Amino acid sequence: MISIKKKLSRYLSISISILLVSILLATDISVDTWISSEFDRAMTNKASLLETLVEEDEQEVDFDFAGEFMPEFEGKENPEYYQLWHRNKVFEKSDTLELFEVNELPRLTVNLGGSKFKNITLPDGRQGRMIFTKFLPQIDSELRKKLGVTRAEFAKTQQPMEFAYALSTEELDYILWYVDIIFILVSLLAVFTIKKIVSVVVDKSLKPIDNFNSQLGEINLNSEQIKVPTDQLPEELLPTASAVNQFIMETHELYKREKRVTSDIAHELKTPIAELLSLSEVAIKFPHEEQITSQLASDVQQISNRLKNIVNGILLLQKSSTTTALEKSDINLVQLIENTLKRENLNNREISFIKNQNGYTVKTNNVALDTILSNLINNAFYYSPDNSPVTVDISEDKDNTVVQISNLCTNGCNEEDLNRFFEPLWQQDSSRTSTQRYGLGLAIVKSYCERLGASISVSLGPDKQITFTLVI
Repeated sequence: MISIKKKLSRYLSISISILLVSILLATDISVDTWISSEFDRAMTNKASLLETLVEEDEQEVDFDFAGEFMPEFEGKENPEYYQLWHRNKVFEKSDTLELFEVNELPRLTVNLGGSKFKNITLPDGRQGRMIFTKFLPQIDSELRKKLGVTRAEFAKTQQPMEFAYALSTEELDYILWYVDIIFILVSLLAVFTIKKIVSVVVDKSLKPIDNFNSQLGEINLNSEQIKVPTDQLPEELLPTASAVNQFIMETHELYKREKRVTSDIAHELKTPIAELLSLSEVAIKFPHEEQITSQLASDVQQISNRLKNIVNGILLLQKSSTTTALEKSDINLVQLIENTLKRENLNNREISFIKNQNGYTVKTNNVALDTILSNLINNAFYYSPDNSPVTVDISEDKDNTVVQISNLCTNGCNEEDLNRFFEPLWQQDSSRTSTQRYGLGLAIVKSYCERLGASISVSLGPDKQITFTLVI
């Protein structure tokens, strides 16, 4: 199972660690490069300093070096080395070279005025670095003035000298290793620290989700609290919490409705069953009473028909609520309404049918629409006075077809009752004295409308005129 917490912690830790280690690595490389370049620059400066001690006059080349000012070229402790060549022969070398069996520095090939670095093994066995240069000795300015020649002219007769300067790189290597060790330790510490920090931050950030889950787990269909508090939730969780609360409220309403429907179904079935039991008990107790036995068959048939109507209505409601797709076709709405009115108007009631002479064609399911219209028109006839007209009006609203069925309401319904019209098995008469109406018709209408993508609403006029509006 995928864990957002683990996945988020892993990705954040890895990405931040890679970024930080990359920065530290770049810094380490830069520092190593800078230290090495500074070391080479110091060697170049010292070699240049020693080269300035070489002077040439008309007769000879002189190296004016004083060892007491540079004891590193004479002592045995951390010695440094230099060597000069002139006319392809050794001209001068440091006293430190005489202390060891290997008393020569390697000679390299460079151009005049150039220099070259090389890593070597020093005469004392340590690892070292050497700079090798080729230069022309300097000439005293008074001598050139005396000779009356320029520096360039005098240089034509000069023989170049070669110079090698070497020293140990152990201290340099130690510093570089020290920097690298610090880098490795800091990188490891950074990785573990980042992992710990990310884990704490993610835990703290996801804490509202845990609290939300805990609060959600305390809610059930029988609890008084049916909403998760959203006051303390972060902004990102508010849409989810709102959707969950909406779902909980709808589920709670559905649960209450199902409880009521179950109770109503039991009540509706209990009455005729009790009547059948009473009739059967009386017939068994008084088998020779002709008055009882003569009416028994008709009474049983009447009660059985009532039971059949209740069961058929419940089955039809269940059928209208299934998810099976309904086949749709083009239907002449005017013709369908006229047929329904003719079928339902058994008492030849006055009907006002307002329609367009050209007719209306809708694309929907014929059986479902016929069931909807039959229930609405039948209710209009049943719940209105016999001397009042029933009005059916068809009109168009943009791309929709609107059917309005109106009748005069005489049973004292109010606005509060309108909101419960479409609830299954709801009856205005709480004692359920009616043996013909069971509160299923409008529930079936509502269910079929939802499946067809249509809408049904009801309104009550000031003159007690009740109007059902069907939008297809």
